[in-house]
Amino acid sequence: MTNSNIEIEPCLLEAILFLRQFINKTTNVPPSDAEIADALKKYFVLNEIKEHILMQRQNPTS
Repeated sequence: MTNSNIEIEPCLLEAILFLRQFINKTTNVPPSDAEIADALKKYFVLNEIKEHILMQRQNPTS
């Protein structure tokens, strides 16, 4: 599924590439797009990302 109305910033693409490399390095198997998408939608992951964003907003220099 694609949506041409959504622009993805280079920093987000870089983060996805970093995630792919991390999974490949730590498991010796590259992740599929479906595996990454599934993981990113999990409550624990979403909550961790939310907490990190809130922390960054409170301390923008760290």
